Amino acid sequence: MTEHGEHSVLAQVSPRYLAGGGDPRWVTAPLQHAFHWQAAHRPLSPVVQLTRRDRQAELLLAPDPDHPWWTLQHLPHDGAPAWRVTFGARTPAEIVAAATDALTAGPATDTPTDPGKVLAQADWERSLSMTRFVSPDRYATVIRLRPGTWSIEVAAPDMPWNGQSMVVPVWEALFTEDTPAHIVAAVFSGLVSPEPVLRDEKTMFRPLRYNAAIARERVPARAAEDALWDRIDRLAAGRRDTPPPASPPPPGGPLPRRPR
Repeated sequence: MTEHGEHSVLAQVSPRYLAGGGDPRWVTAPLQHAFHWQAAHRPLSPVVQLTRRDRQAELLLAPDPDHPWWTLQHLPHDGAPAWRVTFGARTPAEIVAAATDALTAGPATDTPTDPGKVLAQADWERSLSMTRFVSPDRYATVIRLRPGTWSIEVAAPDMPWNGQSMVVPVWEALFTEDTPAHIVAAVFSGLVSPEPVLRDEKTMFRPLRYNAAIARERVPARAAEDALWDRIDRLAAGRRDTPPPASPPPPGGPLPRRPR
């Protein structure tokens, strides 16, 4: 039985930046199971802290409404400067995972040196100076604050059918100076991806539920668990180094048992 119930279904939601947070294990479980990041022991704490084996990178999930929900940071090493990426509470887990995947995989040969090109190629409205980009639905805005520093802001009207409806902040992200371009570009690719993500429509933040495109065809909740297992297997298979001994269970509870 799944955490949603054996016969429950999930909705296919797009664009993904309007989908809401989703399952945090989409981010944390692969880091532990495929890449063997170590979890800090925090008894009775909702905070999840994962550290890469070389101690140069860390992911922090801290459920605090007054501070960033997710923090991915890298310490200075071998002449490379420190950097940090933070995400708000309703940032889709798939978009946070784009950053952690890019960190673990490294830059691809076709990664643009200017991450803004990812948004421009997706036909996002842009300023002449390529410092401000707006999604076609105008709910997401990306700003280049200064060289190497970016912000993402997502906001949506609470009741879109009402011309006087208040626009509500949904989530934001901030990339500090010296964040590698391939990580920024990966997150932007997640922003513009047309692929829907799976969500429980009943638990979605109201402005998201009213403004996102929700497909009528539903998907069994077990499909989300299968997708998570497939993701972990795919990332583990792509590793080139020899895995160390098994890591502790993923934060947020053990993974559901894969159906056989």
